[in-house]
Amino acid sequence: MSAFRLSIAILAGLASIHALPVAAQAAAARLSYLVQLRAPPLASQADGVHGLDTKSDAARRYTAQLEAQQRAVLALVPDAPVQYHYTTAFNGFAAMLTADEVARLQASPDVARVSPGSVEHTQDGGGNDKNKIQDQR
Repeated sequence: MSAFRLSIAILAGLASIHALPVAAQAAAARLSYLVQLRAPPLASQADGVHGLDTKSDAARRYTAQLEAQQRAVLALVPDAPVQYHYTTAFNGFAAMLTADEVARLQASPDVARVSPGSVEHTQDGGGNDKNKIQDQR
């Protein structure tokens, strides 16, 4: 084999080696999602008269139940990086998910909805809304 053909063969081999990880990464691209679970958040336990004592034993027990449910749902997507956990006004979490992970979560009876995350940026412009910037993804 000539040196030229050998060089082409080596380059072709290297190109195919590097193409596989890129294709695999593209297939597993992670985007930000907000996952809402079906169980109501802690705030739903407020009686409307006394407000909500988040430090009470009942509130702590209910929060522990919500956290356990979140862990069980997250077990469906063990590689997903979790950004935030919510229990008080919203029961769910924000995570970076692949399309396959989104489908797995949507199939769970414990999940109410999986929504793409959005980012909102604001600039302090003296109180008027003219300087507000929104980037919804």
